Amino acid sequence: MPEKACPIVVRLNCGQPEVLAFAHPSAGKQFVKGTIESDEDPDEAAIRETWEESGIRIVKPLFYIGAHQIGTTRQCWHFFQHLSSGLPETWYHHTVNDFGHTFAFFWHPLREPLDQSWHSIFHEAFAFFAPRCSLD
Repeated sequence: MPEKACPIVVRLNCGQPEVLAFAHPSAGKQFVKGTIESDEDPDEAAIRETWEESGIRIVKPLFYIGAHQIGTTRQCWHFFQHLSSGLPETWYHHTVNDFGHTFAFFWHPLREPLDQSWHSIFHEAFAFFAPRCSLD
């Protein structure tokens, strides 16, 4: 089973950490993630997925948060943090991949739990990465 890369884009807003998220038109709220291709390192996949799903270009180095087995299939997800600034409060991004969906991006407070509007698998991902994000 292919592994996943999950880039966690974080910002400070009035001193409070927030994480980039989006509303998928048919699958609830989510964080950026995608499949690591056979010729990619996990951090390269994280950079590519960020661009494809959000339109944000990030550069190395990323901070590796760790890997965790996610979902009922226990698929390995690699989590990377990127501290960002200067991005808008909200925006829309039309994907070329993922069937050409338009994703509505927003910021979720890192210290607030996810509600039921989030896709269920991302509750598990959030429980793993949220306490491990460092803003030092």
